[in-house]
Amino acid sequence: MNPAVKNLRKQRRAQHRLARDMNIKCSDEPTQCLMICNAGLVTGLRREDVDSIVNELVPSYNLIMPVGKSYCFLKLRTKEHAQIVFDALHGRLKFQNKNTPLYLSFTETVPSADDDLWNKPLPPGLRLIEEFITLEEEDFLLKFLDWTETGTNPSELKHRQVKHFGYEFRYDTNKVDPDNPIAPIPESYKFLLTRFKEHHCGNYDYDQLTINRYLPGQGIPPHIDTHSPFEDTILSLSLGSPCVMEFKRGEERRLVFLSSRSLLVMSGEARYAWIHGIVPRHNDVIRNKDGVTVLQRSTRTSFTFRKLHSGDCRCSFEKYCDSRKNYSSTIINNNLASDIENTYVHKVYEQISDHFSETRHKPWPNVTKFIESLDKGGLLLDVGCGNGKYLHGRPDIFKVGCDRSFGLTDVCHGRGFEVLLADCLHIPYKNDSLDAVISIAVIHHLSTIDRRKQAISEITRVLKPGGHCLIYVWAKEQKKNSVASTYLKSRTNEHDKLLNDLGETVTIEGGAILPVHENRTEFTHSDMLVPWKRKGGGNFLRFYHVFEEGELSSLCSELPNVLITNTYYDQGNWCIILEKVKS
Repeated sequence: MNPAVKNLRKQRRAQHRLARDMNIKCSDEPTQCLMICNAGLVTGLRREDVDSIVNELVPSYNLIMPVGKSYCFLKLRTKEHAQIVFDALHGRLKFQNKNTPLYLSFTETVPSADDDLWNKPLPPGLRLIEEFITLEEEDFLLKFLDWTETGTNPSELKHRQVKHFGYEFRYDTNKVDPDNPIAPIPESYKFLLTRFKEHHCGNYDYDQLTINRYLPGQGIPPHIDTHSPFEDTILSLSLGSPCVMEFKRGEERRLVFLSSRSLLVMSGEARYAWIHGIVPRHNDVIRNKDGVTVLQRSTRTSFTFRKLHSGDCRCSFEKYCDSRKNYSSTIINNNLASDIENTYVHKVYEQISDHFSETRHKPWPNVTKFIESLDKGGLLLDVGCGNGKYLHGRPDIFKVGCDRSFGLTDVCHGRGFEVLLADCLHIPYKNDSLDAVISIAVIHHLSTIDRRKQAISEITRVLKPGGHCLIYVWAKEQKKNSVASTYLKSRTNEHDKLLNDLGETVTIEGGAILPVHENRTEFTHSDMLVPWKRKGGGNFLRFYHVFEEGELSSLCSELPNVLITNTYYDQGNWCIILEKVKS
């Protein structure tokens, strides 16, 4: 392709993007304003990279680098200066050791200023102390560490290396075991504890230390430190490479530049209610004296000090507090349960049934395997059959289904399936009449333990002695052996927006408060409302009780004439196979 034609195409694409993103128009005639179309903060372009080239061409200019964009702007003194820069760079200069040249375009205007999150005040309760330790002390602390030793349980996490002193921080529970202390904080670190008191960094003797080692490209997922295991103040000392830590609460967002040897002090609202994390990347967008630029990361080490706390958390931020994570369960009783399920399960499924059916078409392999194991001529019931995706296949067995949703049973009837409208708490089949039953993603919609137990009892009631049932429920643990479930992996930005639209809690009739779960994130409550965004419009909330490991087995073990033959975890679900034995 002719280079001139290629350059023009690149320009046109950038012009369309610019008009869409920033409402800035490009110009076919020279102006004082230039856009570098294919290099910006997102691509790793540094301010000093631009300065080293443009300073050789013109005496002065203004560089604007929008945050989160792959382009940037130059404002020149005159059109003639802009033309000089354009002629020297456009389609000619190859940047950052890449084969692709820079593409430039004249614009009518430039953005008023860089998007600046650095000038906003820190979250309440957050304090940053620069130069908390000296260069010599930093060097001593780093040399003291040996990441190959085994005595302090160094471990490899997905996003970093970590080791603990005093008590091991459990990443599966986000807590510590106070009855199981490990090697204490080394004596050579005690000078830090003295300095903490001198700077009024919490009025305690810190007894738990977590040391994280981050290589370039590594970070830590956004989180709030669990409330109840630790006292109010948490400290984080940064060594080695600087980085940017992001804090977020609702729509509020702050970027905090953690320079080497700085101490971050989190207490109060910042500690209990603001999500914080480090994005895994190789560079950070920062603001220096000249403006916004990119800073390359190297190895960073952080020392996080905590003080163990006994008993429940007494903070005033109950939306985020683990001590109150099960508060809804203590309020929901059998009188409220049917109202909750009617409003946040049955009515919702009637409104989303068509869209729900469109998203449920691929059977779970292990459910299919269970059905394939059934004897020829057997009778199978699918309780909560939805759109009937498990009623396909196996023409040599007789399959029936039941569901509480009119809309979903209509879908099944349209596909020629034998399906009844029925509640899982009252299955309309005789005792000892079925060879097998499956119930996939149903029991977790029941809001009390008594109702969940009743549903499983109904399933086993209709089974013949020797018959088997398979039950799937949503697991609270959405990671197993450090592997995220499909539910977590399919997160999009739309889920953040949906949570913000719907709010963080819902107070229902009777006084029960149910948290609204942030979709595609790990569960922090057992009982909650989970958003559903309907195709074509409409936001809805569905009630869920997510099961912890062992909870489903414990519930089933209380039933008479039932033998647990298998339990397993399957992509974010706890699963159990039961056999009915003769009474």
